[in-house]
Amino acid sequence: MPASSILLLERDPASADLVRSALSASGSLVTLMEDAAAVIAAAADHTLVIIDVTDPATNAADVCRDLRAQSALASIPILCICQTDDVEERVRFLEAGADDVMAKPFDARELEARVETLALRFITSRDLAPPVSNGSMVSRPRSLVAVYSPKGGAGTTTMATNIATVMAERRPGRVAIIDLDLQFGQVATHLNVRPRRTLADLARDDESRRDAELVRSYAALTKYGLAVFAAPSAPDLAETISVGHVEEFLTSICAAYESVIVDAGSYLDERSLTVLDRAEGVVIPIYPEIAALKTVHVLIDYLSAAGSVVAKTSFILNNVFAREILKLRDVESGLGAKIALDLPYDPFLYQKAVNEGIPLVRGAARTAIADRFAQIASLAFAEQGAPVLVGAAASVEERKQSGLFGRRH
Repeated sequence: MPASSILLLERDPASADLVRSALSASGSLVTLMEDAAAVIAAAADHTLVIIDVTDPATNAADVCRDLRAQSALASIPILCICQTDDVEERVRFLEAGADDVMAKPFDARELEARVETLALRFITSRDLAPPVSNGSMVSRPRSLVAVYSPKGGAGTTTMATNIATVMAERRPGRVAIIDLDLQFGQVATHLNVRPRRTLADLARDDESRRDAELVRSYAALTKYGLAVFAAPSAPDLAETISVGHVEEFLTSICAAYESVIVDAGSYLDERSLTVLDRAEGVVIPIYPEIAALKTVHVLIDYLSAAGSVVAKTSFILNNVFAREILKLRDVESGLGAKIALDLPYDPFLYQKAVNEGIPLVRGAARTAIADRFAQIASLAFAEQGAPVLVGAAASVEERKQSGLFGRRH
């Protein structure tokens, strides 16, 4: 567990001893306060705030809400302790801005695990968040965005091709999409292009893959000027593309085009990790079912420990073929992360777009779904007027609890 400075609002000596004992043993410094106003004044100097028993005249949820009202405290995680296991009490804390909620009686090991999760998230977002400029969480537009999901069928290619199409219409001739779903990539199919050459061919051409001008000859063009770098034509050719090749692809294609979108597929290896690391923004579509949420939750844990990806990630709830399987609050609770935007449900338009090879933003341009893809594109590339802040860099005020799938490591 990372070393943490924890501020505890507590008036019950027995509970204070339990919290101190559990957390001090793991290396955290616990500062005990009994006055809510003092906690609000001192919170900025700590890694995390725990709210338990307040004085009779003070409502614990109100204390949480008052903390969240302070812009300087937006990134400080808050753990609230319920006096009972009542669901309504938990909901009140979450609505007040708590990041996690525990009920009494609680086990000291569970408390330690939950604090570890919140403290790690705070340290990661603090150290890895993009620089702030003029009140924005992102200082400049991005040039390289990756779309990735650890679970196939979540809509990665649909997301990537529609984002790319939106950007190509805004910047004709200056946008490229790379299909790095190397075994079974379908970007070309979604865009109805027939590439003469693929990334497997580019990997064999040492000169072209390292040259920003020559690399353009390997792109197939759509009718609206989007450059498509297609995946290999057969699954076995994926093995001919190395991590070094991927790094060179990204370098030369980013030099040749103003905006680049990568469909990074759903397989996690050194090649996809290279893409996620190099990308300035990452979009992860979320399918609203328990198994999919658990998979993404594991991915978040891994990426939080392995690098800086989570801090630049936007999570998009994809209701493509499903409606009301899980509610937004359940999804955010399972992920321990904020959903930036959602794609509306439609039982027909998405399948029609894929079957015709016409991205939905062109084939159904006046629909709410097309408008949402335009918002996602602005968000992903951090364009001026993007609708919400991004991923782990967003304020904790916008985040929900983490806990459907247990302890993060």
